[in-house]
Amino acid sequence: MNSFFRFSIFASLLFILSSCTTEPPKVRVSNQRSEVIDVQLKRTQANTINLNDIAGNSSTGYIDLSPYIYEVDAKVEGISQSGTTHFTAEEDKSYTIIVSAANPPVVTVVKP
Repeated sequence: MNSFFRFSIFASLLFILSSCTTEPPKVRVSNQRSEVIDVQLKRTQANTINLNDIAGNSSTGYIDLSPYIYEVDAKVEGISQSGTTHFTAEEDKSYTIIVSAANPPVVTVVKP
């Protein structure tokens, strides 16, 4: 009985600790245009993340980010105006940056 009690406590602690882990935020880009696009994720006083040459009507895979506020800048091949937006990346969340087929391009960020 004493060993069962110890095992129950150990199993409970292990379950609690495993459920407390956090995942970094993830982001992908969905290009709804026919042209190739380049997307930049900018943070103040940090490196810019570049996702280049995203083919028309396609999506990238997810990449990990640091939790932070990002400015998104999408440049469309052959169009001078770029689309921009901001979003806050939070732990355990996945985001999709959508670049619409509208002119000028409209950029939105959604959480699936």
